[in-house]
Amino acid sequence: MKKSFTIEKKDSKHSQVWEWEETPEVKKALEKLHKPKFAGNYEGPLYAPHPDLQLKRPNEFKTTDTSRS
Repeated sequence: MKKSFTIEKKDSKHSQVWEWEETPEVKKALEKLHKPKFAGNYEGPLYAPHPDLQLKRPNEFKTTDTSRS
C-alpha cells in the first residue's frame, strides 16, 4: 500500500510531499522500533544524587548555633 504525507507551506511551491510503500516488513520494523525495552527490575531511587555532590553535601550546611550538639 502506498502512503503519502504532505507538508504544507505558506507558499505552495515550497510544499513537500513524502511517499513510501507500507509493506508488512515496514510495519513490523516500526512496531519493533517503538516497542519499549525492558529496563529490568531496578528498585532503587529514580533520581540519585551525583556522587561528587553527595560528598560535598554534609559540609554544606554547617551551623553556628551552639545550642545544638
